[in-house]
Amino acid sequence: MPWHKCANSVLLLLTLQSAPCRGGAPDTDPLWQAAWQDVQVLASDQMTGRATGTAGSQAARDYLHQRFAALQLQPLGADFFQSFTFQQGFSERQGVNVLGLRRGCTYPDYFIVVTAHYDHLKPRANKIFNGADDNASGVAGLLYLAAQTLAQCPAYSYLFLATDAEELGLDGAKAFLAAPPVPRAQLLLNLNLDMISRGEQNQRLYLAGKKQLPQLSAFAAQATSSLKLTLAHDGRQSRLGRSSNAAVDWANASDHAVFRRAGLPFLYFGVDVHPQYHTPQDDWQRIDPLYFRAALQLIEQSRRWADALPLSELQAAQRSSAN
Repeated sequence: MPWHKCANSVLLLLTLQSAPCRGGAPDTDPLWQAAWQDVQVLASDQMTGRATGTAGSQAARDYLHQRFAALQLQPLGADFFQSFTFQQGFSERQGVNVLGLRRGCTYPDYFIVVTAHYDHLKPRANKIFNGADDNASGVAGLLYLAAQTLAQCPAYSYLFLATDAEELGLDGAKAFLAAPPVPRAQLLLNLNLDMISRGEQNQRLYLAGKKQLPQLSAFAAQATSSLKLTLAHDGRQSRLGRSSNAAVDWANASDHAVFRRAGLPFLYFGVDVHPQYHTPQDDWQRIDPLYFRAALQLIEQSRRWADALPLSELQAAQRSSAN
């Protein structure tokens, strides 16, 4: 879509970005404040749900392009956009991932891929599905981790990948792995964030991936957080706010499933499915900022833990996952 057709929307988003954060953020830490602001912008009505192929999707990409540049990520081409095509039924559609690189200081030729899908759902019956938890929260988390790697150079290089068309079939992640921008053998680990801001009454955050990376049990034992970090099983877990027969298939719940099927170890952070999942009520005002900030801190702990693992251990996990 030509730029001028969504320029007014983008200008409004930039106005939101420059405005002070709202909603009772718990302190003035600048990285947290930026993450809280990112959620509000990405889940604003002006994004109209960020559905693939819409003006709202382009507005989200423009915002992410600006944020990637501000965080000094490097594009792997002419810009941060990675276009791809995919099939939906009998139709061919186009999606656009947003991809940036942070070069590591110890193992610059080996990569950890941080993913979070930025797409959500189209408006229906004049109602906007803002997707604050699903998945503006995960994209804000991705940007938060990118900011952390700017503050302190990581050991490994990082590919920060905001995927498109996850809601339609994990197509952005599939496109990335079908034609990765670096040699496939140098991709060591996927860290995927999808719905990380709503712990509800039990204040629980799930972490999946221990089958491919058994060391996760050690991380879970040593992690410090006010949240209840729970290692998810590869089987199904009951959903919060749904019938007893409903379940989350943790191994296949989001983009990390594509990496898992490709034989790569992963860490997946997410919450139980709450009553506002895929409804017009999934708004940023329902997010508990104290929970969200604690989740970001815990996820950053996991990133630093993974970044400190010896190359030999991550390569061994990669080989084991491929078998």
